[in-house]
Amino acid sequence: MAGASLTPAGSEWNPRAGRFLLAVGLWLAFLAWIRPLTLPDEGRYAGVAWEMLRSGSHAVPLLDGMPYFHKPPLYYWLAELSYSMFGVNPWAARLPSWLAAWGSAAGLYYFVRRYRDGAAAALTVLILSTIPFFYGGAQFANLDMLVAGLVTLCVLAAVDTVLRAEGGQPYRGMSLAASVLAGLAVLAKGLIGLVLPGAILLIWIVWRRSWRGLAALLWLPALALFAAVTVPWFVLMQLRFPGFYHYFFVYQHFQRFAASGFNNAQPFWFYLPVVAGLSLPWSLWGGGIMRRAFWEEGPMRDLRRLALVWFAVVIAFFSLPQSKLVGYVLPALAPLAFLLAEVILGAWRESSDPVSPRLVRLSAAVAAGICVVAVGVAANNVRGSAAPLAEAVRAQIRPADTFVALHTYPFDLAFYTRSPRPMWVVDDWLDQEVPVRDNWRKELYDAAAFDPAAGKQLLVGSAEFSARLCAAPDGARYWVWGTSSDGPVYAPLRGLEPVAGSVKYVMWRVDVDEAFRQRACGGTPKAG
Repeated sequence: MAGASLTPAGSEWNPRAGRFLLAVGLWLAFLAWIRPLTLPDEGRYAGVAWEMLRSGSHAVPLLDGMPYFHKPPLYYWLAELSYSMFGVNPWAARLPSWLAAWGSAAGLYYFVRRYRDGAAAALTVLILSTIPFFYGGAQFANLDMLVAGLVTLCVLAAVDTVLRAEGGQPYRGMSLAASVLAGLAVLAKGLIGLVLPGAILLIWIVWRRSWRGLAALLWLPALALFAAVTVPWFVLMQLRFPGFYHYFFVYQHFQRFAASGFNNAQPFWFYLPVVAGLSLPWSLWGGGIMRRAFWEEGPMRDLRRLALVWFAVVIAFFSLPQSKLVGYVLPALAPLAFLLAEVILGAWRESSDPVSPRLVRLSAAVAAGICVVAVGVAANNVRGSAAPLAEAVRAQIRPADTFVALHTYPFDLAFYTRSPRPMWVVDDWLDQEVPVRDNWRKELYDAAAFDPAAGKQLLVGSAEFSARLCAAPDGARYWVWGTSSDGPVYAPLRGLEPVAGSVKYVMWRVDVDEAFRQRACGGTPKAG
């Protein structure tokens, strides 16, 4: 609505707000510790943070000891700090996601309370925190919830800046906050951290013709602060690793966004049923959003339009590429929760029928139940986790031991074993498919391109694997990860019984001595 402004609906401190948000934080952390890391995502990101902490490489993300530039470093920095404070465990790896979820819920609460009222704020956050999709993201150790939380806080701070500027209120502090949040979002996941909030805000500002608000956001000190937050790490990486800019910006952002052939190809409409299904039962209230009366002139129409633009931009943006991962659209959940709360409050306040309050309580109970059940199911589905095998061998590991993985890369093995050094990964690294297939091999191959010396040491062919062990000094020990079918194939493993095993994988301990040389060093593996 052009020229109109929204006035605060009540700025007094509500002593119940603190207890409510504390309960939300405890709820979002509830059960975060009971399941092992999910592979590959949680194992990958938690493992990279462990590699950085173990090696002291705090500026450069490391995958198996090699530079890993798929994503920026903010999650890894927070996870490193969490490990230092709480130990290396799955709960500590999930702490950055939990903080982002809780922070965005708190920010949404205070924003809605300021420009709507306390009841709307509480209901919005109740819905958001019990949406199973959001709850799961708050307990998942990857970058999706971190960037979603920062995008949410950035949009809220920027909108508050616009509304303050229009109302003649002090806005510069909030403009600086929005810039810092945008910078942190870029450090969380790259240019998406700027593109998403920028597109949302620009469309909303143009729709309502708020040029004064746009000028407040583009205030020069705010832009300078954004650059101060974001630029140094990217410049440092380019100086240390020539070719970083092309790999990170051109390939990882633009080429991957536009190209086909990557994993998880899905149709354009993929995210709408995903969001609806993973937001049950709250999404059943969504029909009210389609009513014409919901969008009629009124004091809340401006914020409803903001939420609509916000939701639509996130869904549309991530629907464009063929490759789609569920967690990408987590930034759409905050505006969805607000719109659903508006529908429910409208039904609640416009009717004396007590059915609506009962349905809200029922929806919250069912949603919370789905959250708990989903976590319980995940806790009993380890999907190849290294945790059981690591628990069996960790007490025997010595600092000089070397870990070896055969034709696979267990992302969480180093995390669970506290491996003192990067592992060797045995595979056919001369295969021409390795650089073009979107999988773990390409991740390691790309990392080795930034540190060829480390790549030569860590990415090993099957014949070289046997030769290295045969040339090792007496007393050297190797922990070899693979499947039971690898035993007859690799000469160093023939005649050895695994020391630990799970449903899918086993682990051998190879002790180099004279008996080993007589047993294993007369031949080479048949295949890798």
